Order: sequence, then C-alpha cells, then structure tokens
Amino acid sequence: MSERFRRPAIRLGRLAVLPLLALLISTASGDEPAAPPEKPTTGQADGSGDKSATKTSRPTRKESKTPSSSGSKPRSNKVDMSPVPPNKKAEKKDLKRLGEKFKLRQTAHYSILYDTSEEDVKLFAAAIERTYRSCMNYTQRLGFDAHPPKHKLLIYYFEEHGDYSKFSVKLGKGQREQSNPGVFFPDMNRSMFYNFRNQESYRQLREQAEQRIAQLREQLNQPGSNRRQIAQEIAQARRLANFSNVQGGDQNEATIQHEVAHQVLWNIGFHNPDNFFANPRWLAEGTAMLFEPVSTGKSANFGALNKERLKEFQELVRQNQLIPLRDFISTHGYFGPQTIGIAYPQSWALTHYLNRMKKDKVREYAELINKRPKDFETTPEKEIADFEKVFGKVDDKWVQSWLNWMKTVR
Repeated sequence: MSERFRRPAIRLGRLAVLPLLALLISTASGDEPAAPPEKPTTGQADGSGDKSATKTSRPTRKESKTPSSSGSKPRSNKVDMSPVPPNKKAEKKDLKRLGEKFKLRQTAHYSILYDTSEEDVKLFAAAIERTYRSCMNYTQRLGFDAHPPKHKLLIYYFEEHGDYSKFSVKLGKGQREQSNPGVFFPDMNRSMFYNFRNQESYRQLREQAEQRIAQLREQLNQPGSNRRQIAQEIAQARRLANFSNVQGGDQNEATIQHEVAHQVLWNIGFHNPDNFFANPRWLAEGTAMLFEPVSTGKSANFGALNKERLKEFQELVRQNQLIPLRDFISTHGYFGPQTIGIAYPQSWALTHYLNRMKKDKVREYAELINKRPKDFETTPEKEIADFEKVFGKVDDKWVQSWLNWMKTVR
C-alpha cells in the first residue's frame, strides 16, 4: 500500500502544568508568558516519497519455528542482546548525504548518525537500546520466534527541528511539524528524530528561567536585599529550567520508543517483513503504543500501563465515539485525518486487551499476518476473516467482553 498516514498527539497529561509554569516565570520577570509547548505526535510509517532516496535492504524473512498455539515452547528468561554487524556501505552513504557535521555512533544494534552533543546522543542511544531489549523480550514472552536484524538499524538524530524537517523534504517526505519529533520510514528502513528539548516552547521556558536567575543574582548585590527570599526564587527558577529539560526529554523518549518499536518489530520478524502495509494498521500502532511509557530501568517500560492512552480511550467510551469494532479492524482508513484521534486510543485498547487476555492468540495472529505475500492487497473481507480465524467471531458478545474488561483497567 502507498497510502500516507498521519498520527495523533501523544497527549501526556503532565504538559498541562507547563503553561502555568511559563506564566510564573514571566510574571516574576515582567515578560509576556511563553506559549505552552506543542504536544508531540508520533511520526508516520510512511512508505511514500522520493524513489531516489537512500534505501537499504528490507528485513529478511525467517521461517518460523514457533509451534502451534496448542503446543508448548521452552522459554528462556534471558533476552538475546548479541550485537549485530553494521552495514558500513550504508553508513558511509548516509553520512555523506546528511553532511559533514554528522558523526557516527554505533551501539550493539544501531548505527546512529547524529549532530547532537555527545551527552544527548548517549542518552538517545540508551533509550533505543532499551526499546530493542523490550521488543525482544515482548516477542519472547509471546513465544514468537523472533530473530536479530541482519545489520545494525540506521537512525538519524538531529539537534534542531529545522534541520530535521529540511532533511525530510530532501528525502521526499515533506516538512515535519515541531510537534512531530520522530518518524519511521518503512520504505527506507530508517528512523529519524530531533532533540525535542529544543522544541521552541521548551527552549523559551529555559531561556526565561535563565534570564530570571540572572536578574535575581544582580539583586543579591543590592543593599538591603532580602537574600533569603531571592535565594528561594533562584532555586524555583532553576527547578523550572530543569523541568523543561526533563519534560522535553520524557516527551522525546515516549516518541522515540514508539517509532523505534516499529522499526525493531519489523526487523526482528514480528511484523510482516515483505510488506510493511500488509500488517493491520491497528496492530502495528497498537503494539508500538505498548512501548510508549517512559523507561525506569533496563528496558523501555513495556508492561507498564499506558495511562495516557487509557485516559483517551475512556473519554471516547464516555462520549460514545468508538468506531464499530468490525469496521475498525477491516480497514486502514480510520487512520486518516478525520478519525485518527479515535483510531490510536482504540488501537491501543484492543491490543492491550488481546495481549493481556489472549496472549497465545496474538502470537498465532502475528504468524498468520507474516504469511501474507509481498503483493498482498488488503480488503475488509480479508481483514475480518483473518481476525476472526484467530480471535473468534466479532459479535456483540465479543465486543462487550472487551469493553467490560477495559472498565477494570486502572
């Protein structure tokens, strides 16, 4: 399929406090308050664009050794994190295309081409390696016979949004909004991101905090100044500056984990390797959203409840806005502009339910999708037939069981 898709905002609730924080800084300094930071959106798994753009080999298909759902498979608790070799030819070609200021950093599973600081790329590298571990762990828990990618996965990491967007245009992918800090391009088998802490509103918030600190320090030298109060205000301004860094970093990490999960799951064989768009869109997006919660350990926070998506889904239920399930699973079309704000939370809720309540069936369904040929063309009848073959007839009883279970999720 060549259909272009857009993704909705990741509406992380903590952003709601940022306008107030900006107002506190501006009130103290006498400046106009900065606009609240734009909410980040995930990128688009975009198979369109300039046909002359840099390409790489697609993931190789591996015959599955996974037994049928009625059998059992010995499972190891150890996740295979063995390094994979780089594609040196592709690295060299991409570095030349990106420009002389870009450098190469290799990790066990990625070739990162970047122009950020060493500190930032180190944090970025840690985040994507955690996501790789989580994806391998996820497929292992399912009993799915995943395999390491053939080569290190190629990722571009830009310091500034402007350069990120310009390079997207150069690739034939169009401009990218500041609220869109990352994207995976299946046709190129590459992801690209920019440092979301440099998003304009976060930058303004930091600059205002730093200006306020400078003003307060000057006041410390004035006779009769209340040094205790000024010290408290300096500490508050520092907290706000640090908060913008941390908050921007968290937003960046959530999007990174979503987009990198797409790339990893495709390259380790969980998604159909011959045709990215042969994979049901609700499954691809719903699975990636399982990896969005910001990490607190060695792995991306896979297994943690995605509370933001849950809130969105609960609101859709409250407003009776869900798309009828048989219609929803039958087409990619609901990921268009008019209904994309429904499609993402509904995809997450369906995938979350299936992974918690029908885990063995998820493996079976993934195996079925993997058998779709390279020239597969989706139809509503095919999508419904494959879903019902594995998960059962999607009737009122099935839907109600799903919705009732989702009411218990906290």
